[in-house]
Amino acid sequence: MNAVQEIKWWKAARPKDMGEFGATVSIHIDCNKIEVPAGASVLNAATNAGVYIPALCAHPDLPPAMQRGAGGAGCNLCMIELEGEPGMRKACSTTVVEGMRVTTKSEKIFKSRQESLAKILGPHPHVCLTCPQRDGCSRTTCSFGNPPETRCCDIFPTCELRKIADFVGIPGTTPGYKPASLPVIKDEPFFDRDYNLCIDCRRCLTACNDIRGVGCLEVKEVETPQGKRTYVGTIAATLVDSGCKFCQACVTVCPTGALTDRTLDPAKREESMVPCKSACPAGIDVPRYVQLAAEGKYGEAIAVVREKLPFPGIVGRACFAMCEAACRRGKLDDPLSIRTLKRVADDNDTGLWRQHSKQLPPSGRKAAVIGAGPAGLTVAYYLAKKGHAVTVFDAQPSSGGMARYGIPSYRVPGEVIDREVGEVEKLGVRFQYDTRIENMDELFAQGYEAAFIGIGCQGGDKLGIPGDDLDGVVDSPTYLRAATMGLVNTPDGIQVGEKVAVIGGGNVATDNARSSLRYGASVDMVYRRTKEEMPARDEEFDGCVEEGVNIRYLLAPKRIEAGNGHAGGHRLNITYSKMQLGEPDASGRRRPVDTGEEVTEGVDLVVAAVGQHPNKFEGFGVETDKKGRIIVRADSMLTSRPRVYAGGDAVLGPSTLIESIAQGRVAAGAMDKLLGGDGDIEEKLLRDGWETDPKIGRDEGFNRIRKFHPIMLAPAQRANWDEVEKGFDDATARAEAARCFKCNLAPTIVDAPLPPESWLGLDAATVAAVTTESGVYQLLDGDKKVLAIKGVENLREGLEAMLDKAEIAPYFTVEEAPFFSQRENQLVQAYMQQHGSMPPGVGADEMDDLF
Repeated sequence: MNAVQEIKWWKAARPKDMGEFGATVSIHIDCNKIEVPAGASVLNAATNAGVYIPALCAHPDLPPAMQRGAGGAGCNLCMIELEGEPGMRKACSTTVVEGMRVTTKSEKIFKSRQESLAKILGPHPHVCLTCPQRDGCSRTTCSFGNPPETRCCDIFPTCELRKIADFVGIPGTTPGYKPASLPVIKDEPFFDRDYNLCIDCRRCLTACNDIRGVGCLEVKEVETPQGKRTYVGTIAATLVDSGCKFCQACVTVCPTGALTDRTLDPAKREESMVPCKSACPAGIDVPRYVQLAAEGKYGEAIAVVREKLPFPGIVGRACFAMCEAACRRGKLDDPLSIRTLKRVADDNDTGLWRQHSKQLPPSGRKAAVIGAGPAGLTVAYYLAKKGHAVTVFDAQPSSGGMARYGIPSYRVPGEVIDREVGEVEKLGVRFQYDTRIENMDELFAQGYEAAFIGIGCQGGDKLGIPGDDLDGVVDSPTYLRAATMGLVNTPDGIQVGEKVAVIGGGNVATDNARSSLRYGASVDMVYRRTKEEMPARDEEFDGCVEEGVNIRYLLAPKRIEAGNGHAGGHRLNITYSKMQLGEPDASGRRRPVDTGEEVTEGVDLVVAAVGQHPNKFEGFGVETDKKGRIIVRADSMLTSRPRVYAGGDAVLGPSTLIESIAQGRVAAGAMDKLLGGDGDIEEKLLRDGWETDPKIGRDEGFNRIRKFHPIMLAPAQRANWDEVEKGFDDATARAEAARCFKCNLAPTIVDAPLPPESWLGLDAATVAAVTTESGVYQLLDGDKKVLAIKGVENLREGLEAMLDKAEIAPYFTVEEAPFFSQRENQLVQAYMQQHGSMPPGVGADEMDDLF
């Protein structure tokens, strides 16, 4: 074997009293010569050389077992022999020296490992490990009648103990399990604890107390029917009382099902570990900027945000914050105020991000953007940074799209929009306002080589009842646009009057209601369901209540008629049907049902906030769906017409700012490639090497700190259009950001090495040596991930039929099975339990053939 090059060494490969790694030394492991840095453990060296040594108490990110306990502590599975030395040694705590010759496989080692495994399994439920039906088992009902307390756990398909037991081999001398009746706790936040499954490897103890520095775990000792038993438990009765910071380290390193996180999705492990980041459509590194804000490093924080988001001031005020809805802290008490922290970081921007913000020299290529909303501005921003000449056309007199004309200025002030659009202008982007583009051919005739459509959802849906076309009935986009442009209560504009009825219960309805109050009207916001079903965000609903909107439930407009409009009368009469809630509909909310009762009231203005749609222009020459939304490819935002891209609300329908920006990023990359670039718009704007400190420490009361709320303008001061939410002061911003669980640390914990799988190369020579007996084969991709599972009467013939798939599936495994269909089903069920879906197959047409 050649010397190992560019080895990634385990972080805990050195004993505590040893400094940095020394010069490399040469050692032999099973006759293979390798170069190893002095200070590495034999276990570390073997793993990096591709030689597997089983170990349950050792872990790449934890100190070796013998450094964590006295005497014979540890699993004793990693035993090795050293040439010239009697007996056996632990690979995890034996340091390499020049000329060392290591043996990892011998009859003596084999016997020792089995004896150690028997000691581990004796006090651990293990009947499933030797069960012939284990792989296809539902984990609920046992065919052999074994009581639940003797069975293995729900993570059986991925259990590290199970895989090592398969590798080492369970000796017949393993004692039967006797239930110890240790605590099983499943009613606390996040983590389930079953101490009956604990093998006292102490990985979790080391991870919590030494690596994270939280210190909420300790070793427990109790008497059981099996004798004295030790396990790792919390220092107090509950996780919260013990000071747990829910960082997930203990669960991540646990080799059994003793510690599990019920909130994680096994099929999307990393995404569910850091849900705030995965929930952000733009892919912002949420934990990184939140934790920088906790240190008061706002310039650094906004640099992280700007790596993915050109408009943090706008989004920091008006984003619907999917990251907050996903925040793991919300499952304990309250989610972090992530959106407001973004705004605070932007308010305190030091300009640090500009040091690494680059713009390429002119490319000589031209692109047009139709619509100066969030999606279009994003495309213009990134294309300009890539050196292309960009012109933005917009039918309105200013930039911002729905951010300016659909969101009231008490939420997003115009000066914030102007400032962030200014950053786009600094890149040389040209803007042509009051210019409506309805024909794509005209743009291409002017020399533009690519175009992006980002016209938003300018059309408002009607109520669909008699009278919804009368004067005084207006759709939401029209009303909010008029309010922004100063066209309300003007001679030719919309007249609010004394009484306004806003129909709808979403965030747009709250904007209309709160805007109407600022014109001095009495406002009803009418919703056909109840508060529980209302889709408006809590803070928007609270703003309505604080400012005096009269929110009315279980009413649906039935017809609108002209009023007399004289002597104190109202211009319109609106009749409502009284509703009651029935069975849930497709949205999951209870369906409103007409009771047959009606009520008629006078109003001066009715605002329909029930939906929006894109305006359709045949001259664009692009395919749309029945709602008028432009159809695009998700990977590029390319429409049905070459060189024409689209994104934002014109594609999504009424959506969020951040979703529009995310689509703009995708389109910008694709358009750059079309214009001769490499399509890479990624930026690294914070390059100081700052990383989350893995030692998060103990903070008394950390897990009881509730959410800090932003500073708000007092309701009595909200009669004008001044911004209502003021963000945080410095101390509060740091305190709120410090509530972060630092979930991003969990995915940095590397996976423990697992035993090698028995896979073979899918080629004619290898397949020719396969048995002709019946059985099940599995096809694997280049990363040894399962693509297909198939039971066949003749394994060799079945694999020969798959040889043309070797490019997709270069590896395979086989298992003889007389009842191959039953075995296939068991293995598929086991795969689905682990991954949450069927194996993907080996080609577009293979699913029918293989399953």
